[in-house]
Amino acid sequence: MTTTLTGSHPGTAAVRRRMRELLSAPGCVVAPGCHDALAARIAQDEGFDAVYLSGNAASAGLLGRPDVGLAGLSEMTQRARWVASSLRIPVVADADAGYGDAHAVARTVTEFEHTGVAAIHIEDQDLPKRCGAMGGVRIVPFDDAVARLRAALAARTDPGMLIIARTDALALGDLDEAVRRAEAFAELGADLVMVEDVASAEQVEALPRLLPGVPLLFDAFEVWPWTVRSTRELGELGYKMVIMCLSTTLAYAQAARAVLRSIKTRGSAREVGELLMPLGEYERVLGADEFDVEGRQ
Repeated sequence: MTTTLTGSHPGTAAVRRRMRELLSAPGCVVAPGCHDALAARIAQDEGFDAVYLSGNAASAGLLGRPDVGLAGLSEMTQRARWVASSLRIPVVADADAGYGDAHAVARTVTEFEHTGVAAIHIEDQDLPKRCGAMGGVRIVPFDDAVARLRAALAARTDPGMLIIARTDALALGDLDEAVRRAEAFAELGADLVMVEDVASAEQVEALPRLLPGVPLLFDAFEVWPWTVRSTRELGELGYKMVIMCLSTTLAYAQAARAVLRSIKTRGSAREVGELLMPLGEYERVLGADEFDVEGRQ
């Protein structure tokens, strides 16, 4: 059988069912961040049930540039397609702010449906969007945010794919507005709600209490100490999904710097050999044994 990297994954329906089964079970689903298919396959190999394709990480991996809206719909859906087609586990993908007005949001949903991902999240940032951690975030008015989510839900043709609604109201320090939007998104029918830019340990613990009955996704952002909690604790607090958007990307960047610095200063990577995955392990993760010498699967 010849490998294909275009179109929906042949197991898309099963993968999307699996995502919903995971969310209906006790505890929370843990989806570590990845910026490419290799990181995603390593996560799968380590036994994770799902992975998260971060817009920040994808922008870094694709363009080598910050997450300020430079990666568009075509780039993000192509990356999502490559990641989803390489895995047996569900992928949650960042769809930014939907890449435009309500018509653009509808197209965004359609295009992501075809990639084989199990879920996407769409935020209420104004355009051009920015990574919440960078500051300078602007959000659209409440009615526009609601209209954006309505357009996304109406455009979905596969009810198996999850639509996650994200609010960045906390980036403006407005907890009341974040709660208001999260409640509205859940009432409209969002499968999960993501309240981004949590600013304190108190907010981490308060959000599930302030939003009873709202299925919450939590971004355990690795560089903010107040968001670094064990996934078990986050599940006990009431979160249904936890993502770590930049863990593997920051690890890759740090390891790559160490290896390149060693080559530059010492002439080889011998001093940092522990950072290099053994070749046999690397090939096993990639599934090299699934291909014969003629390149067929």
